[in-house]
Amino acid sequence: MDVYQDKLRHLARQPGIELTLLLPERYREGNRVVEAYKGDGTYRVITRPAPFAERGRQNGFWFRGLRSVFRTVRPDILHLEEEPESLVSVQLVRHALRMKRPPSIVGFTWRNWPMPYPHWPLWHPKRILFSLLQGITIPHLDAIIAGTHDAEPEYRKLGYEGPVSLIPQYGVDPGLYRPLPDRRDAVRERLGLHGNSLVVGFVGRVMRMKGLDVLVDALTMTKDKGITVAILGDGDYADAVRERARNSGVADNIRFLAGVPAREVPDILNAFDVLTVPSLSAPHWREQFGRVIIEAMACRVPVIGSDSGEIPWVIGDAGIVTPEGDAQALANAIVRMRDDPDERRRLAIAGERRVHQHYTNERLAEAIAGVYETLPTRKR
Repeated sequence: MDVYQDKLRHLARQPGIELTLLLPERYREGNRVVEAYKGDGTYRVITRPAPFAERGRQNGFWFRGLRSVFRTVRPDILHLEEEPESLVSVQLVRHALRMKRPPSIVGFTWRNWPMPYPHWPLWHPKRILFSLLQGITIPHLDAIIAGTHDAEPEYRKLGYEGPVSLIPQYGVDPGLYRPLPDRRDAVRERLGLHGNSLVVGFVGRVMRMKGLDVLVDALTMTKDKGITVAILGDGDYADAVRERARNSGVADNIRFLAGVPAREVPDILNAFDVLTVPSLSAPHWREQFGRVIIEAMACRVPVIGSDSGEIPWVIGDAGIVTPEGDAQALANAIVRMRDDPDERRRLAIAGERRVHQHYTNERLAEAIAGVYETLPTRKR
């Protein structure tokens, strides 16, 4: 929820918008259960009990007491921040349609694969359930906001004919993520990063699909003991990455930075010379966005990313994109950043400009308000 608050504040400040946020009283965020954020007064927050929200299954929770919410708010627009196959989306759409003057309905999706998954057999319970649920919601969507370029063709296959706007679900707060050159040396010293080395960073969960094996192999191929890889994050695959580094003879050039509070991430990003996002597509997964890309760009840190999923679209022409799984291409890109500080500086500035043009929370709020303006007047 913390990620969205700045965007919601900007959205609530858009002309003609009176924003009400509906949240479960308690829900799972990462590996902890949290109380619903009550807001800062910029917008109204309503909470309701939500069975199963604490389990963290986005498709499997619903609200109690929705009737009173709709009677109180009487929305002109219902904006769903859940996928159309989720139980809560179906519940909200059905309540909206019972109103004397139904609101326009906007759906959000991160979808970049067919749903239901093609590998599920026809009798698979989830195939049957998800087909039924999205068959209820999708026909009633007046607009879709998609976080990926792959979403629109998937929805067209399902018969959706309405508008689709490409707007990611979360952006960056440039007040938090910004260049901090005065702190760089002190942070590097505190983290044990070599002062004169090229620091290549990674931020995220340490999982096989995040491509850290490729990053270790690329580091090995550079044959440069002056390059340090800093991995900010942890996960079940961390031991495998350490073992691969030891076997490749580059263990001394890798630093694991686990247990870092979120408030320190901007400082650490500023300590990197380059950020890498070497994600690998899996049989039923590919990168949907990569929020750390825009966070690094906002800090004026150049980015090297693989071509998995949405990564090339986010980077655009403000970074380097390499074929996923290609360690030699990644090594070449790292060496290019090491050997050409002018190019590194150019990409850093281009990335910061790209974020301010497209990915700040203020820009996203303006784009969402623009979608609202296009909604059918018959419902408004």
